[in-house]
Amino acid sequence: MGVAQPHDHLFQLVFSDPEHAGPLLRSALPAPVVGAIDWSTLTRRNPAQRARRTRIVCDVLFSVRLAAGGDLMLYVVLEHKSKGSRFDALQMLEQVTAVLRGHRRAHPRDAFLPPVVPVVVHAGQKPWRSPLQVRELFDLARIPTELHRFLPSLEFALDDLHEASPDRLRHRALSVFGVCALSTLQYLPPSARSEQAFAAWVDAWSDVQNAAARLAETSPADELFVAVLDYIQATTPLPLATVQRVLQRRITSSRMTKKFLSLAEQLRNEGRTQGRTEGRTEGRTEGQANALLRLVTRRFGPPADAVAAQIRGASPAELDRWTDRILDAPTLAAVFVD
Repeated sequence: MGVAQPHDHLFQLVFSDPEHAGPLLRSALPAPVVGAIDWSTLTRRNPAQRARRTRIVCDVLFSVRLAAGGDLMLYVVLEHKSKGSRFDALQMLEQVTAVLRGHRRAHPRDAFLPPVVPVVVHAGQKPWRSPLQVRELFDLARIPTELHRFLPSLEFALDDLHEASPDRLRHRALSVFGVCALSTLQYLPPSARSEQAFAAWVDAWSDVQNAAARLAETSPADELFVAVLDYIQATTPLPLATVQRVLQRRITSSRMTKKFLSLAEQLRNEGRTQGRTEGRTEGRTEGQANALLRLVTRRFGPPADAVAAQIRGASPAELDRWTDRILDAPTLAAVFVD
């Protein structure tokens, strides 16, 4: 079974809450469908993570009442990949069937199945090109018309973030954390490869991020803001010091400061633990040096040969002192100042 990815965790944490999922769905579904739903009844159902081949599907399941009476299920899936598959609609049919089987197990006395509307939210660097209907997977021109009615039929609603400009996403009727999460999922990956590009992404969305940070200070949304920070740290290849510096220059948040301090302490402990572990097999000093070199790389990028030699030739006391400084020092040179 696959392992949930950072984008899956962020999407599920934000959009499993009806407060954020409702605006997303209302802006993604066709207007006649939106008008047929009593949105005040939107309720999350049990998480529906099911293995699909070797990975985990990031999905969220809701039930809602129809204005005319009866129930409807809304099945929301995040697709965060660089290349789609022609048979994505078939995979969606499998997932909707699994949702209906789950309903049958939970409600064995029901005479009818509830309708299920599948919604795919696509975040990626290329537009979605796969068919939205299972019928399109058949060569209908070569199949006698009389047989068409026997073919499986399913269509899903697509919310393709790639097709929406940043300005359009910004002005969708979403919650603050909805915009924050989607702008991070869609626009951060290509912006994370250099400090200049990362800073430009933060500048472009800093008003949204600051609004989310303010909400996190005064509401239970703290967990959501931390999830955004975790996603940024997990998917950005830049040194931690660079990410921290760029964010703190543009976003005002005591929660973010605490988050970075907590991470710094965690990494210090990891460094000490790694040093002690490696010390048992390589010698304490060499183990500490290797651990410190990893922390230097994580914060400031790969060190110059002279810096690496300085660390490898240091005494245990110096290594302890530099390890304590590594995550607070504003520059690499400051780590070694006595």
